[in-house]
Amino acid sequence: MRENKPYTVVLDWESDWWEEGADTVRATGGHDDPVVFHVWAENACDASDFADEEADSLLGKKVAAYLKHIAIMHGHAPLVRDGE
Repeated sequence: MRENKPYTVVLDWESDWWEEGADTVRATGGHDDPVVFHVWAENACDASDFADEEADSLLGKKVAAYLKHIAIMHGHAPLVRDGE
């Protein structure tokens, strides 16, 4: 059995998110900022899948369908706070 490792997965909105056709979906949830998930997985591929599942759970499948993967990083990268 392989050991799970921490990953940070960054998802951002597809350009379609701001198009007229997404108005109804955008009104039901989501926002304009990238979405970051800290997950535990055996590998980066699994981390990507887990982040997708968390996005579906958090935002709903219709909204999460507009997210694309930007980066998968080793470890749980902390977010920078204002003024740092």
